[in-house]
Amino acid sequence: MVAALTVSSPPPWKTLQSKTSVSSRRNASTIMTFSAFSPSFKCLSALSTPSIVSSSSISFNEAVRFSEASKNGNLVPLYHCIFSDQLTPVLAYRCLTREGDWESPSFLFESIDQELQGRYSVVGARPTMEIVAKDNKVTIMDHEEGSRTEEESSIEEDPMEIPKRIMRGWKWSRPSQSQLTGHDLPADDAFCGGWLGYFSSGTATERYVLKKRLPFSCAPEDDRNLPDVHLGLYDDVIVFDHVEKKAYVIHWVRLDRYSTVEKAYNDGRKRLDILLSRVQDIDPPRLAAGYVKLHTCPRGSSSSKMSSMTKEGQACKRAAMQAKEHTLVGNIFHIALSQHFQRRTLADPFEVYRALRVVNPSPYMAYLQARGCVLISSSPEILTRVKKVNGEVLDHSTSWDLPAALPVGTLTGAPKVKGRHLIDQLEVAKQLPYFGGFGGMSYNGTMDVALALGTIIFPTSPRYDTMYSYKGRDMRREWVAHFRAGAGVVAEGEPNEGWRECENKVGALVRAIDLAESTFL
Repeated sequence: MVAALTVSSPPPWKTLQSKTSVSSRRNASTIMTFSAFSPSFKCLSALSTPSIVSSSSISFNEAVRFSEASKNGNLVPLYHCIFSDQLTPVLAYRCLTREGDWESPSFLFESIDQELQGRYSVVGARPTMEIVAKDNKVTIMDHEEGSRTEEESSIEEDPMEIPKRIMRGWKWSRPSQSQLTGHDLPADDAFCGGWLGYFSSGTATERYVLKKRLPFSCAPEDDRNLPDVHLGLYDDVIVFDHVEKKAYVIHWVRLDRYSTVEKAYNDGRKRLDILLSRVQDIDPPRLAAGYVKLHTCPRGSSSSKMSSMTKEGQACKRAAMQAKEHTLVGNIFHIALSQHFQRRTLADPFEVYRALRVVNPSPYMAYLQARGCVLISSSPEILTRVKKVNGEVLDHSTSWDLPAALPVGTLTGAPKVKGRHLIDQLEVAKQLPYFGGFGGMSYNGTMDVALALGTIIFPTSPRYDTMYSYKGRDMRREWVAHFRAGAGVVAEGEPNEGWRECENKVGALVRAIDLAESTFL
């Protein structure tokens, strides 16, 4: 395999949109008249939903070409390319995941900058398989087979090895433009299907694969009972191309599930049609509208609603002083301690995400529903990206060698392993997804994972499920938003300055909750 690791490239959905006209660069031979578009799907809304770009005359031999593609691999995508001028990523996500369904794994990934929009946005729901790891217990759920397997992961094995083991023997076959719809999948530039989820800081590496491992018993208390790793295998995704103004509706067919290629194709077509109908042949769901009031006066000050998870804040100061002592005696010369905050709100997590897109647009915007929590992030920083380049790597190296990039020194300390040990000793609450990563590992071997900075966690555990009546009209759930920020401690630093820095770093997250409350409540 030919691959490379980098930590400086923009994310796949970050490829920046050019300000120049796209139409002037298109080949005239690719332009089609509106009369050639397939009339297969009817919109029930007032405005026409996107028409299918590929015509029936182009795809009548699709089954034959699918059979040809299946000779080169056992993972073949079926897809349609549609107009996206009446379908936004936010609306598409709400089409796939209904409002109030917070338990269904799903995701919306975007890239937004102050002046330029990322080229690709990706939406997915209903994974066919899930991997959930907590400590050394791993649960594998195969929704296609209806099976659930729990196993004790060996202390020698990284949980990230499990999806690698499952995919052993899978090979994707990339249809060319002429083979299927005439629109080539942007599989090298955007997540088009595969594994996607999050992994916690300190779990996928230090407690499994380092020679000087940290036992699970040394980890701080986890009062939210969240998984350390959650990955979903997404066969159905929608990729928005904001430059070309179109969207790819994709379903992946795994041939090893079928006795013949014909059965695989027929079932794949049915599933693709179902996915298309969920974003086309429907009454579009209503999204709550509201005025954007960036200079809002929240109900009560933000600081009064936000509290540190440490005991009266004194534990933070003691931890900082102890860390400084370690730097003075030479045990470590830098350590990144963090402070954990929580905030109660009646704003829905998706409403908070919509507000966060306005308050703090970032290269890695994510709304991710996982087992036990909803993760919202506006991360500015890449963790690892793997893509094909000209060069050579070791034969056994793959995109799943993520531990090679962990732990991140700026978020642990130097030396790294000693820093991780001290963080476990000094911090009261477990970091969980914070300072870990979230992203996707595609079927074609590419990977793009962001650091979980600027991240809010909404646990969906019943312990937080308190219902309140709002304005006597409807019932809203009260959520507890958790977020964390860190600051470095060095020998000549002032610990109190570090904690003030933490409070400043979470300011944008708190402001997003304020905006969601003032807009949608």
